[in-house]
Amino acid sequence: MRDAIYLDYNASTPIDGAVLDVMQPWLTSAFANPASHHLPGRMAHAAVDDARARLAELVGARPGEIVFTSGATEANNLALLGALSALPDNRRRIIAPLTEHKAVLEPLTWAQDHGYKIELLPVAPDGLLDLDQLAATLGDDIGLVTVMLANNESGVIQPLARINELAHQAGAITHTDATQAAGRLAIDLDALDVDMASFSGHKMYGPKGVGALYIRRGIRIEPLMHGGGHERGLRPGTLNVPAIVGMGAAAAIARTRLAADVQHFAELIDHLHDKLVIAGCAPIDIVSPSSGAAGPPRLANTRNWRFAGADADAVIANAPTLALSSGSACTSSVPGPSHVLRAMLADDEAASECVRISVGRPTTRSEIAEAAALLAAAVNRVRDLTHPDIPTDATAATTPAGALA
Repeated sequence: MRDAIYLDYNASTPIDGAVLDVMQPWLTSAFANPASHHLPGRMAHAAVDDARARLAELVGARPGEIVFTSGATEANNLALLGALSALPDNRRRIIAPLTEHKAVLEPLTWAQDHGYKIELLPVAPDGLLDLDQLAATLGDDIGLVTVMLANNESGVIQPLARINELAHQAGAITHTDATQAAGRLAIDLDALDVDMASFSGHKMYGPKGVGALYIRRGIRIEPLMHGGGHERGLRPGTLNVPAIVGMGAAAAIARTRLAADVQHFAELIDHLHDKLVIAGCAPIDIVSPSSGAAGPPRLANTRNWRFAGADADAVIANAPTLALSSGSACTSSVPGPSHVLRAMLADDEAASECVRISVGRPTTRSEIAEAAALLAAAVNRVRDLTHPDIPTDATAATTPAGALA
């Protein structure tokens, strides 16, 4: 029996059955170390190279530009701290938006504690970075600019090609956390002109515990760990062949399914919005709150909706058979609204009333219809308890679901 309707695919996705099938031999019989020179070792090495090529094909890179890691957090740390240690002394200033994932912000905090100057730029209420402000902030002391391609909480897609153009004109190198974008958005790293990009296997229906860092040819970074010289000397340690093979298989599947997935996600989000409207509990779209406004491009599977007068954590507690979130899973233990919502809304009360919904491949229309009823009931229950003076539908907005990427 199903425990819950899962609507938190930005936190994690299930391993695709075909991915698991591909991984199985490398977990049992084909166990050789890919650094070994005998036949089983060479076979494992070839499987890793094949996975590298598959991921490179998904994101518009060359296989030799892909370094496998234990996940996107390690990839972000390797990119940021590895690049900083390779920067010249006159370029010790780093720029990032306030809405970056903690796996970017925390390494930058470490860098600040060690003498680098970190500037976190605000975003507009729709989540977009102000390009004029970015251009005004850039200077000849900028070493690195890092901007997430698609935000994990809002789904907003940044104009990364233009951001990278401005950064490169100032002489900086660039990085993007592309964890949420891979498999949900067509990515061409060459066209984006980004120098480094981070990815994770478990966000694209692959296994947990594996990720990758794209490092454009010619970009120099220093390793964070030292050992046996694996992965071009940038990431020592015996390679996790089953997980790497799984990530490669997941990338290949994502590439063939991308268009169909995006359409499926968009239809589900529209269906959920329509059902909530019918239930008298229409959400306020925080990215595009004005009626008829399209808003910025964003991931088709992701919406962050505000239910005014209903605390998000209370709503989630009152809908125990719905798997929802009020922010990033990586910061769920931190009390209060997420830093992303605070940066966008500049209002803690509004930010505390936002629920992130992210659909996935397994999500069905019948689940969406059931989820809408459960969510509307939970919202109204919380409103009745905490704001009995507010009529059930008084805060309902009739905005469309918003532009779908």
